[in-house]
Parts: sequence; C-alpha cells; structure tokens
Amino acid sequence: MEERMLEQHDELLTAAEAAEFLGLRLATIRKLTYRRQLPVIRPTGRRAVRFRRSHLEKVLKERTQPAFFNVAYGREGSERQ
Repeated sequence: MEERMLEQHDELLTAAEAAEFLGLRLATIRKLTYRRQLPVIRPTGRRAVRFRRSHLEKVLKERTQPAFFNVAYGREGSERQ
C-alpha cells in the first residue's frame, strides 16, 4: 500500500495535467518551463517534458501564501485605516 502511495505521489504529469493540477493555463506552464522555474523531466531527452507530481506540490506550497482576511470589513486584502 505504501508503494502505491509513493507511486501516485511521484506520478509523471504532462504539461496539460500540470496546468490543471496547479490551476494555471498551459501557456503559463510552458513559460515557467522555458524560464526554468518549474523542474521538468525529459523522458526522451528532447522536446517532450513531464512534471513530477511531488515537485509540483512543492512548488505549490512554496508559492502559496495565506490570504489576509479583514474581519472588520469582511473582505480580503482590506486594511483598516
């Protein structure tokens, strides 16, 4: 059972699957890949790229920040003056 969890955790995703997983457009995934801001695996050593799910989860954690919620105003991002 642990092996299956590890396999699922390190599953390889296509660019389209990575975009869906991260909630980004495919063009954004390609741009981040080109800029080397997303770690990729090239299974054929050429153009085809795959993304390891565990790497994407790490990127998601690093780039996600909690939203500020102002209780006084009941909306995000507002600061009381």
